[in-house]
Amino acid sequence: MISGQGFTPVDDGSQTMNPGTSICRIPLCHGKEPITRKYCLFWKKDNSGYYIEEFAEMLKSKFV
Repeated sequence: MISGQGFTPVDDGSQTMNPGTSICRIPLCHGKEPITRKYCLFWKKDNSGYYIEEFAEMLKSKFV
């Protein structure tokens, strides 16, 4: 990627780049459909509590 001969997938969802960089972002598609990825979060039912549920909500807010 740095030498201009490759690519690297980025999953952060942001579209902004630092000014002055020579890196160009392009959407990844399969045909005309954008490539997407599903993320899942699991925890044991008997291990649920305030902190785990707050953490799950924080993660959800980053990907929804």
